[in-house]
Amino acid sequence: MKKSNESVTLAIIIMVYLLLSVRYFPGQFLKTLAWTALQILTVAPLTVGGTIIVVAVLQKSMGAKIPRDRILRIFLTLGIIVELLYGLYNYVGIKGT
Repeated sequence: MKKSNESVTLAIIIMVYLLLSVRYFPGQFLKTLAWTALQILTVAPLTVGGTIIVVAVLQKSMGAKIPRDRILRIFLTLGIIVELLYGLYNYVGIKGT
């Protein structure tokens, strides 16, 4: 039961991450797909770097290795936070001077 609950919550986290990554252009599927892929590739290095730092700090403090599924959850959680903030930045259209 515990294993199936973990699988379901992981699937939900992945769907939320992908939903926040989508850059939608009405009636233009290929443009939506291209901009979504570009968005994921643009934000992924930041999220991967943050995940490496968080995992290193956690492993140092715990003194043990973190399982891969937990590392994936950390990546997705950081990805959701970054995508949400970046999506709000794009939506509001704040431009630097």
